[in-house]
Amino acid sequence: MVVAQYKLTSFDIDMSDKIIPLDCDDVVLLGNDTFKASRLKELVDKQIRQRLHRCVYESNSLEPGVSIFELFNLISLSEHHIKLREIQYKYVINCQVLRIGSQGWQKGKLNIEVCILSLDPNLNQIYLEFYPEEAIEYDPIFDDICKIIAEN
Repeated sequence: MVVAQYKLTSFDIDMSDKIIPLDCDDVVLLGNDTFKASRLKELVDKQIRQRLHRCVYESNSLEPGVSIFELFNLISLSEHHIKLREIQYKYVINCQVLRIGSQGWQKGKLNIEVCILSLDPNLNQIYLEFYPEEAIEYDPIFDDICKIIAEN
């Protein structure tokens, strides 16, 4: 199986131990827009499907050619042809998430991963994962340390 992977990552993430897959009822705040995770998946899937089915026009005739999906479906290398079974797109964006049972909004990064299957582009798989920012916990011992430093 050959996988083409395009990374549209605008932030580096090294928080693999803090990955939280989002449930369908979790709420995501992107800028000023709020979405249930299930609705966000639907909107991403709809946009991807619409764009993949657009046709690429031939520059010399301005006639519609193959769809963008078909264009990436088969890669020709000299006499060899590679049929792609899956194309993955990844995007990371700042967000806030409100999870069921949580005490409020939590800041972090949202990883959106889209897997497009060449066998049936209508069965795209969309994964939403949340990478929370690390919270700094308050420890009263720091007050004592500051007092000692201030006295000296």
